[in-house]
Amino acid sequence: MIKQKIRTLIEDKRGANMVEYIILVAVIALIAIAAFRTFEKSVSKKVEQKSNEVGQI
Repeated sequence: MIKQKIRTLIEDKRGANMVEYIILVAVIALIAIAAFRTFEKSVSKKVEQKSNEVGQI
């Protein structure tokens, strides 16, 4: 009886696709956060340089 219930739980695939999508979205979000942190300083420097150029005109 217990073995049958355990086997049923193991073989149940409902919700597996949703979990895969959630994991995929989480990985993409982590990559995006890492990219923003990596390029944050260089983008800030470029914006500051361009604002100084515009201010000198």
